[in-house]
Amino acid sequence: MFDKNTLIAFILIALVIIFMPLFQRQTLEEPSSVADKVETETAPTRQDSLVPVTIPAESRTLESNVWARHVSPTEMPVEKKELVFSTENFFLTLSNLGGGTITQFRFKKYTTHKGDLVHLLKPEAMGNLGLEFPLSETENLNFNTIPFHSSLYEKYGHLDTVIVQEPLQLTFSLNTGENLKITRTFTFDPEDYTFDLVVSLENYISQSPNMMYTINWYDGFAITERNPDDDLMYSYVYSKVGDELTKLQLKEKEQRLSTDGDAQWVALRSKYFLASIIAESNSGIRADLYGIRTKKERFFTASLFMRLPLKDHHEDHFKIVIAPLDESYLTSLGYGHEHVMNWGWKIIKPLSVGILKLLKFMNSFIPNYGVILLIFSLLIKIILYPLTHKSYESMKRMQELQPLLMELREKHANNPQALNQATMKLYKDYGVNPLGGCLPMLIQLPLLYALFIIFRTTIELRGASFIWWIQDLSSPDVVFTLPFSIPLYGKNVAILPIIMAITMIVQQKISGGSQVNQQQKIMMWIMPIFFLLIFNNFPSGLNLYYTSFNILTILQQKFFINPSVHAKLKEQQEKIRQDQKKIKKK
Repeated sequence: MFDKNTLIAFILIALVIIFMPLFQRQTLEEPSSVADKVETETAPTRQDSLVPVTIPAESRTLESNVWARHVSPTEMPVEKKELVFSTENFFLTLSNLGGGTITQFRFKKYTTHKGDLVHLLKPEAMGNLGLEFPLSETENLNFNTIPFHSSLYEKYGHLDTVIVQEPLQLTFSLNTGENLKITRTFTFDPEDYTFDLVVSLENYISQSPNMMYTINWYDGFAITERNPDDDLMYSYVYSKVGDELTKLQLKEKEQRLSTDGDAQWVALRSKYFLASIIAESNSGIRADLYGIRTKKERFFTASLFMRLPLKDHHEDHFKIVIAPLDESYLTSLGYGHEHVMNWGWKIIKPLSVGILKLLKFMNSFIPNYGVILLIFSLLIKIILYPLTHKSYESMKRMQELQPLLMELREKHANNPQALNQATMKLYKDYGVNPLGGCLPMLIQLPLLYALFIIFRTTIELRGASFIWWIQDLSSPDVVFTLPFSIPLYGKNVAILPIIMAITMIVQQKISGGSQVNQQQKIMMWIMPIFFLLIFNNFPSGLNLYYTSFNILTILQQKFFINPSVHAKLKEQQEKIRQDQKKIKKK
């Protein structure tokens, strides 16, 4: 039955659920940076020519006035060539332009909703992991269009595939007319999402008056998810400088953050994937972050600035990470990348992480996450059984008191203070806790929020199917799309929210909803409809859990409620009758 306090609890749950996405956007958009100032600047560019570079409309939104100066190699011209390196986890397309720049990256274990391998980068991507010498505010010495020499590349044709079955070392080199020598050495591990890059520079002083160079990620990520809006919302660029994690969330306004200090790494992330450049042997001196998004795509870049000593030779070691946002894996790396993941409020984070670990543990012997959710809802129901039992008892006893409460309202209609005192005395005399019916729902609030976070942002649930039409527990279980949009509900029609709303109605009827007044009967229909509208756009995994929990509650109320509840109700009914007889005699 929906008494006043139960209604308040449902409204609280609804408000939290409604404002979850809004709160996430607002809190996650606040840059947690040592540099609080976000400046609007022109976009960084790939700088492909000797004239001011105009960024193609299909891949950039603004024009840059930065000049790129190139050098001429002293060796015989090298043919432009790309090879595909295949490990256990990915296909990496590496160009000899710039001495090993990434043009494509495909995950082997993750697919799109169409079944194709996830292509992390845009088709026109180039310059990722490129090296530049900043000469001034408006001029860079750029190598991204120069083919480097590699003995391995001479053995293969363009776009041939090299299968990495054991650690593979690949070296690119370039000698220029200014005696500058650049050597870039990659080491690939056949079983990891990371690989190593060593940059070795000789005779660089004359070419780098500012005594620094940059390693850059220029092309951001492609849209990889079924719902572009959802993927775009989780677009970030990060830098780790000292102990401070700087975060820039992409908006529809151009932003750039520059942070000076002990720069350890820069990273870019989408909803489910991350790429990072980590300075291992020597820390960087600065990190530049840039980003902007539209309604259909995003552009974000990250640059790590490295100091050059006054020597003839210098070497830096980097670790490159291109991986799924798997909390356990990122934690195992030891660089702090697990902190780029969203777990909700700080007080909720331990619960979110704990539930995810439990679900992953169960998945080690139960392969279907849908079945795991059914078992999980049963476990939660068992844990909450005493509270649910108490809640049911409280609602039933409150129901028996309704006639007496109505009498008090009529008696003290013009005296609210006296009404409150008399009502509290009535509760005390009959041993009824008016908040008892709300407690199980209030306890579930943090659990629901934690599950919302888990199903919305964790890679483990991405694309996890259950049965029949439920093919992705991280997305709504949409069966068809309407030709028009309904306020709050949207265009998509999902089945689980409908079933959930029906179970709410059944649950209320079993709890005594047929015996309440007309106003409460109306509310009994309004709340399920309201939840149907809101939950329609939520992940099907969350809806599956909540629906299962409701069904278990119905079964509990119908078949397993302790007989002591009815015994206590009889005692209360007898006491009410005796009290009413005493009142009549007076």
